[in-house]
Amino acid sequence: MISKPLYLTLFPFLAFGIALSFPIQIYYLYKIPLTDIERIFSMLTPLNILNMIVLFLAGAMTLKLNKAIYKIVPVLLIITLINNAIVGLYGSDFSLIQVGLSFVLLSLSLKPFYQSEIQAIILNPKLRWWKTPKRYDLKQPIMIKSNNIEINSESINMSTTGLFAKIEEPDLLDSIKHDDIFTIQLLKNNQEIELQVKVVRINIANKYQPNGLGLEIISDKSHKQKYLPWLKKEVDAINHV
Repeated sequence: MISKPLYLTLFPFLAFGIALSFPIQIYYLYKIPLTDIERIFSMLTPLNILNMIVLFLAGAMTLKLNKAIYKIVPVLLIITLINNAIVGLYGSDFSLIQVGLSFVLLSLSLKPFYQSEIQAIILNPKLRWWKTPKRYDLKQPIMIKSNNIEINSESINMSTTGLFAKIEEPDLLDSIKHDDIFTIQLLKNNQEIELQVKVVRINIANKYQPNGLGLEIISDKSHKQKYLPWLKKEVDAINHV
C-alpha cells in the first residue's frame, strides 16, 4: 500500500468527535454553560462515560494501527447498543427512532475495518508502505551469501533500511523463504561493506519489477558506520548530477 487509506486517517477524528458530543449534547439540552465542566459531567451516566472512553480508545488505536482495535469494535457496538436502548426506552431527550438511527450510522462507520485492504494493513505492518523510507534508484553489484547459497546480484533500489535485489535465476527464489537471513557484500570505490539482511519480500517478475528479493537491513555497527554514510554520498552525487 503506497499511501495510507483515507478511512484510517478520518475515523479517529470521527470517534473523538462522537465522544465529545456527549458533553456537548448536555450543554445544548440543558443550557449548562460550557465553563461549568463539573456540572456537565455530573449529568452524564456511567454508561455515557464508558461509551466515551471506548470511543477514545478506538480512535487512538486506529491512529496507532493497533490490531487490538478488532477487540474494541465489538465492545463499542455492544456498549452503544445498550446505552442507546436505555436512552430511547426510558429517556425523554431522544426518541427510539433517533437513537436507533445513530446506532446504525455508527455501525456503518465501523464496517470498513472489515474490508480486506484495511484489515490487511492493520494486521500486517509490513504492508504499510507509506511508512517506508524513500527509495533511491541505485544499481549496485552485490553478493548475497549464506551457508548454502551464494548469489551474484544487483540492487534495483536502495533505502536507509533496505534494498531490492534482482535475481536472474528464477529457480533460486524457490529455495529462499521469508525471514531467511543472509549476508550481503557491497563493493564500491574499493570500499567493501558487509551487511546482515532479512528477506521480507519474494517478488515474481511482473511489469513493475523483475524476479528478486526485498531485503531489510539488520541495523548494526556496519549499517550505521559504513552503509549509511556511503548511501548519503551516493544520493548526494545523484542529486548534483
